[in-house]
Amino acid sequence: MVGFIPIGTSVAEGTGRQYYVNSRTSSENGHGSLDDPWRSLAQLANVTFHPGDVIYFAAGSQFDGGFEINQSGTSNAPIVLTRYGKGPTPRFANPHSATLNGNGIRVNGSHVIVDGLCFEKCPINPVETDIHLLGAVFLSTNADHCIVRNCEMTRTPIGITVYGQHNLITKNCIHDNNSPIQFRWGPIGIVVCASSNEISYNRVVNYCAPSAEYGHDGGAIEINDRAFTKEEILIHHNLSLRNQGFIEFVGHVTQDNFLIHHNVCMDYQSFLGFTGPCTNIRVENNTVVRTLAHRQDDSEDVVFWNYFDNTNISFVNNIFVCDGSRVEPVFARGEMQHGYNLFYRTDEGKIRKQANNDAYQRKYLGGGAHLRTGDKIGNPLFKNFAKGDFRLTSGSPAIGAGTNLGFEIDFDGQPISKRAPSIGAFEFKSKPK
Repeated sequence: MVGFIPIGTSVAEGTGRQYYVNSRTSSENGHGSLDDPWRSLAQLANVTFHPGDVIYFAAGSQFDGGFEINQSGTSNAPIVLTRYGKGPTPRFANPHSATLNGNGIRVNGSHVIVDGLCFEKCPINPVETDIHLLGAVFLSTNADHCIVRNCEMTRTPIGITVYGQHNLITKNCIHDNNSPIQFRWGPIGIVVCASSNEISYNRVVNYCAPSAEYGHDGGAIEINDRAFTKEEILIHHNLSLRNQGFIEFVGHVTQDNFLIHHNVCMDYQSFLGFTGPCTNIRVENNTVVRTLAHRQDDSEDVVFWNYFDNTNISFVNNIFVCDGSRVEPVFARGEMQHGYNLFYRTDEGKIRKQANNDAYQRKYLGGGAHLRTGDKIGNPLFKNFAKGDFRLTSGSPAIGAGTNLGFEIDFDGQPISKRAPSIGAFEFKSKPK
């Protein structure tokens, strides 16, 4: 769907020069070699990097400030930034927004890989800087065909910001920022501002902060910046826990052809916020739990919101679980195309069929909404709901009740049945007899 380098593809990493940086070395004037590494990030500014070059950061190092990569690699010989040695992951902090807007690493070239690094306080919240310039790892408009993978971000206003195209953001852990960026803006895990990008296999946890305007704000993923069209974006196999929403779309700009599948989300506020225009959005095989709410009501305690006349938004093969006493019903803001979904309200311990079937359906789906082809109401019978294990157990009405959408693997990487796939992010696997 997008032109990134798939995980596992063989590329000629390390075919160029190798540079080493170790904050714990005793030498002030190293040569950047393994035996005589540089001590700080300052020396990197004096290097013109070439395709295949690798910059290694020593395990256990702690670096202050940020730096830029202004050169590009190639598809077969990317420039790589990664770690070496045994010990804690090298850590980057850029607490003062006056330096590179608090970016830990700013990438201004294409075919660059950032792999296995840790970022904290990039910068410290709150900040006065324009939020569009924030990001512990920041991919500028010149950064295409880049990969950010296996990184950790914590206590940073925005984990990763993407302005380039054909980039892959994968297997990162972004967690624990409960401070506002500004008086009304909350922290965000990943911000996508351009077309043709993939966000996959990331874990975003506890990105939520009080907001003077919204009650709370923040979230796992935001589609932002009205200056750029967003098309062909793939978001899949991500875990989102206790964030102020999973995905929020910016308004007044084209947002077309998104595929959102096999994500597992248990957050506050909305699963999806369709601030339009949004067109051709496919939402498939997600497991969505909405039972959390702050003590004081927020402005959007809903499963999703839909403020514009958006078109061709479809929900297929999803599980929606909500606490109707705390969160508005699934289709509280309008009924969109849907089928083969499973709906359940935790506040209705025993499902009671009402005399009026329309009223019964509205109670679970929202005013004016109806069950469509393949839709069901019922307890999904998660393996351990209290502990957040949303895998299916025997007898779940989601088992074998979906429609084949062509996906190969579920959230766990297990094969999906072509004949009778399960609803939700997890394919049911029976124990061998």
